[in-house]
Amino acid sequence: MQKVEVEKGAITILKSGLEIEKKLLEQSFQKYQKEIAAFEKKYKMSSKKFLDGFNSGKLGDDEQWFDWLFAYKAYNHAKEKLDLAKKIKL
Repeated sequence: MQKVEVEKGAITILKSGLEIEKKLLEQSFQKYQKEIAAFEKKYKMSSKKFLDGFNSGKLGDDEQWFDWLFAYKAYNHAKEKLDLAKKIKL
């Protein structure tokens, strides 16, 4: 763990910025979570099964697969960043 020194008055700014970032990440996380659920329902397969099929080339190169892949990666990115932001103590 690293420690950062800031001026006393800057803590309020940092806390405010962190809360805004957490809210934005939560919105992104929820948005992509819904998109993934819609893909899973539409194509009647889990994201794991989709990724296995996509990565093996069995699903082909249709645009919808890339949309699903993007949503899946964006969801995981938002989740990682949100989890990290929640660990920050100010």
